[in-house]
Amino acid sequence: MDGGPDTSMMYELFYLVPTQYTDAEVTGIMEKVSAMIAKAGGEVTRNESLGRLKLAYPIKRSRHGVYVLIQFKAEPSIVNPLDRQLRLTEEILRHTLVVMPKGADKKSYTLMAYVAPLSEEGRREEISRPSRPSEKSSAFIPAKIEEMPMDVETINKKLDEILGEDLSKQA
Repeated sequence: MDGGPDTSMMYELFYLVPTQYTDAEVTGIMEKVSAMIAKAGGEVTRNESLGRLKLAYPIKRSRHGVYVLIQFKAEPSIVNPLDRQLRLTEEILRHTLVVMPKGADKKSYTLMAYVAPLSEEGRREEISRPSRPSEKSSAFIPAKIEEMPMDVETINKKLDEILGEDLSKQA
């Protein structure tokens, strides 16, 4: 080394591996990516598999993926070539490489399955959450979808009440 100032930064790499690979193969891919970083001049500080989950949408015909997080210290000059090399790696579906936020090295991550907002499962989850009515929406909050009135006349009355309250508060 030339003894110059240390300009290295901390980076975070998050990537997806399709579930067609076994756990042993995923471990091999993780080691391969760590070796890429080391070869480019980076120093891996964290290399962790966060687990398998269903993807929000299919990517390259894969519906599930293994999520992997790597944190490393490196010179900024290696980031673009590393990013390009990761894009060309067949075993990686998607990746993101960012400057690591402060305190992220001490943070623990938990993955949760994606639930589409308009799916039946998403509606059940929304209903099961305890709700705190806000000051604006104190009118009518059904406890269950089945209790929701389906009569058009009743719905129009409730809408008029809600809109009337909002208009009177604005005046």
